[in-house]
Amino acid sequence: MRVSYIELLGEQHPMCFSLAASEELSTEFGGLDRMQEALASGDIARVAKAVDTVLACLLKAGRIYVSATGGELPKELPCRPADLIDVTDGTAVKAIFSAISNDTTREVETKGKNGKATQAK
Repeated sequence: MRVSYIELLGEQHPMCFSLAASEELSTEFGGLDRMQEALASGDIARVAKAVDTVLACLLKAGRIYVSATGGELPKELPCRPADLIDVTDGTAVKAIFSAISNDTTREVETKGKNGKATQAK
């Protein structure tokens, strides 16, 4: 799993798009496609709620993963993630899509007929 980070309150907070986070977000939004629609809707109230919900989920998954792998964690946030984000700043939405794409993009090594990995030229 890959970890992405978002800066909140001057500290780097880990985010992961784990299987559990995917399940939670699918349930919350009625599907990941609907989550994406909410984040890009242009309706400020809908976007704010979506950003807060998605960030909270990804941050929770990030803390769990980093803690489980023995990494260092910043202090927990004293408030909702949305309380710390400027409504005109698209950085949070970019960080969300970056975290999701980092964990859904995989590099695959293929093997040729002779059992050796193929070499990219």
